[in-house]
Amino acid sequence: MIRIAALNASSTIEDDHEGSFKSHKIQTKEAQEAEAFALYHKALDLQKHDRFEESAKAYHELLEARLLREAVSSGDEKEGLKHPGLILKYSTYKNLAQLAAQREDLETAMEFYLEAVMLDSTDVNLWYKIGHVALRLIRLPLARHAFEEGLRCNPDHWPCLDNLITVLYTLSDYTTCLYFICKALEKDCRYSKGLVLKEKIFEEQPCLRKDSLRMFLKCDMSIHDVSVSAAETQAIVDEALGLRKKRQALIVREKEPDLKLVQPIPFFTWKCLGESLLAMYSHLTTCEPPRPSLGKRIDLSDYQDPSQLLASSVVVTPVSVVQPSPICTNPTVAVAEPVLSYTSVTAASFPLHSPSLLDTGTPMGDVSGGDKSKKGVKRKKTVEESGETAKRRSARVRNTKCKKKKKKK
Repeated sequence: MIRIAALNASSTIEDDHEGSFKSHKIQTKEAQEAEAFALYHKALDLQKHDRFEESAKAYHELLEARLLREAVSSGDEKEGLKHPGLILKYSTYKNLAQLAAQREDLETAMEFYLEAVMLDSTDVNLWYKIGHVALRLIRLPLARHAFEEGLRCNPDHWPCLDNLITVLYTLSDYTTCLYFICKALEKDCRYSKGLVLKEKIFEEQPCLRKDSLRMFLKCDMSIHDVSVSAAETQAIVDEALGLRKKRQALIVREKEPDLKLVQPIPFFTWKCLGESLLAMYSHLTTCEPPRPSLGKRIDLSDYQDPSQLLASSVVVTPVSVVQPSPICTNPTVAVAEPVLSYTSVTAASFPLHSPSLLDTGTPMGDVSGGDKSKKGVKRKKTVEESGETAKRRSARVRNTKCKKKKKKK
């Protein structure tokens, strides 16, 4: 018996299966979002009730959720955070950084803040928090960058501007500091920190007073008459100088002792020395961190020859003794060659050269030679000139012949 089936029956079944799969996928995505948002609100509620450890644990659990792991930023600042996973991830990083800052774990707080700013760099408050934590860590270049980025997001953000002026003075970038002081005084002509640091900069570098004169023309002229109390002035200067001293203290490193060989040198041979150095290299590259630098010195004072130490400690002064050279009759003994002493001859000891001495081709007593030398050198005729004279001569000959013929006639 022949069975007839519709041609689009299989395609209809496939379409139904694909539609059910899409609906299941949409439901799964919606379920993931609902689960992630529920976990976020739970962590946020724990944070509000000062249950910081449980809140941090919930936030870390949220970061492991599939919705957040699959969310990848496009890198376009104009697009913003549209994906719900990116929004949750951004807020989670900010809250984790805040929790770390509350327990004075500034390094961890900085890591989470930087993770958040990689997702969205348009939040001025986030840049300000990064700069504030960087100031507490005495990372002044990072603090400067954070406050400058905050001002790019919002030029009127006063906390970023105020802290940036302090950081720039601490870093001794006086020209840029004066620029932002000018911007601050345009907004507030009685801004005490700007007035104090401006005069302090002019005291340290007087040339900047004239160079920055045109910079402050837009400011109110009353900035030159405003006086700041001595106590407030001292507090402002001490804040900046204190940051500078802390940064200088971090730069100075304590002198570390030289390294010692892990494998002693048994014999004073090149082979033993090479084996000991190879063992030292293997130890430095495989030991537990923090590993010392490969550029550090190795102390080999234990292997120095003591006889050389004694010899180097004795200072011998050379004594010059002049002895007459003995006359040796034995022919086998070599006689030292006599040393010939000579004196340097100065240029003034030579007589001045006369023209007659320089002229080697003319004898000294030949007067005629001297007269001939005074005569000018005859000019040689070139080929072209000789050809032209020959033509003129032939023309004259022809002319004379013609004249003679006319006379005969």
